[in-house]
Formats: sequence, structure tokens, C-alpha cells
Amino acid sequence: MRFRSASFFFLLPVLALPAHPELDAALQRINARVAASPQAAALYLERGEIYLGAGDLLTAEANFQVAAELDPQLPRLDRARATLALSRRQPADAIRLLEGALRRNPADTEARILRARSQLASGHSAAAGEDFAAALALLEQPAPEIFLEYAACAANPIEAIRRLDAGCARLGAVPALLERALALEESAGLIDHAVSRLDRIIARVERPESWLKRRGDLLQRAGRPAEAGASYAAARTAIGRLPDWLQESPATTRLKHELVDSAPSLSLSP
Repeated sequence: MRFRSASFFFLLPVLALPAHPELDAALQRINARVAASPQAAALYLERGEIYLGAGDLLTAEANFQVAAELDPQLPRLDRARATLALSRRQPADAIRLLEGALRRNPADTEARILRARSQLASGHSAAAGEDFAAALALLEQPAPEIFLEYAACAANPIEAIRRLDAGCARLGAVPALLERALALEESAGLIDHAVSRLDRIIARVERPESWLKRRGDLLQRAGRPAEAGASYAAARTAIGRLPDWLQESPATTRLKHELVDSAPSLSLSP
């Protein structure tokens, strides 16, 4: 393999230096390490990832290219280059790179999630779902966002809700998962399912007033005003049970006003 001079490697980062103190400090540290070990491929990979995180795609690519020339089999390199390709909206290139990464390490969950995102960006929802499912099976504590993305590539709302419920079963009552499941149930016309979900939440939370308001809003939009009014009244009652200092808090005061706007017939104290 033909190696370039150490001076070329050291000068590479001056192509674009982000004007940000933390990035400058990180680059100064990595540049010093590159100067000391100009043929260490892992250092160019690390520096490229810094530039990629800063949004400087051209300089990231230059560093990844040097890393590839020094060590084509460098761990994480294909994954980093795939991240770059996806940032450039080139999901097909990202998929090709990630297939190589996963052949070398099928348990690389980051590569699998990235390939799932690339598949989804390419319009291959079923393949994306398979990758998300495989990654979730390997992860001990997946982030809620993975379940949201897994649900997004479902073939229908029922399957999407099932995937979100699986996330709640593993992670607990994560608000983002619950909110998405409720939105899907409402959009699919599954109003009773959404109401039942809200009832389960209300039964186990210490502060049910905002959820009761949410239940009333759902029923109001569904054309069930009597049931909506009952939920709004229950929210008012829940607020009345709070200590005075909580009733007068900005959040509770805002909720009171929202209840008045939603159900003007309710008489709420200011």
C-alpha cells in the first residue's frame, strides 16, 4: 500500500475547522495524536466522526478515505461511512456499506439500526422492520426512539400499535410511545381502544388531571360530547383535590384555562 507523507495527514484537518470551542478543543487533541502517529487509521476515523457530528461532510469523507487507505478492514469504518452516506441522502450506498459491516459482525446493533433507517429511507419498510426487530432482540435497554421507528415501518396501524405496546412492555409507560399509540388508535377510528388505554393510564398515575383532559379531548373530537364533558368534570374534580400550592401552579392554572376553553359550561375557579 502506498502511504502518503506525514505532512499531508497532519494538514488534512485544516480543510474546514468548525468555529465552536468544544469542537476546536476536540480537534486540537485528535490533531496532536495524529501528528504523533500519522499512520494510525483509527485516529482518522475518530477525527472523521468528529467532523461528521459537526456537519462538515466533506472533511469527514476525507478523513474516512485516509483511514480506508491505511486499514480497509478497520472496525466501525463502514458504519461511519454509511452514516455519512445517509447524511447525504444516499441510502443505497449506506446499505451496501452496512451489509459488509454486518457480515463481519452480525451482532453490531448500531450497524443494524443504521441499515434499518437506510432501508426505510429507500422505501423498503419490511426490510427495515426486520432489522429493527433483530436489533431490539439484541439490545438490553433499547431507546424508546427505536420502538417509534420500528412502529413507523409497520404495514398497518394495528401492527404499529402492537410494536409500540411491546416497547411499553419492555420500557414502561414511556410518554412518547403512549402518545404515538393513542394518535394511531384515533386516526384508525379505534376510539374505544384509545379510551381504554387512557383509562389504564389514569388508574395508575398520581396526577390524572391532564390525562382526563386528554380523554375528554379525544371523546370531543369523536363526536361524543356527553362523555367528553364527564371527563372534563373529572379533571376539574382531580384539580380540586390538589393542595392549594399545586392548584395555583402555572401548569395547573394553564390546564384550568384549557378546560374552560374545551368545556365552557364548566365553572372553574381561577
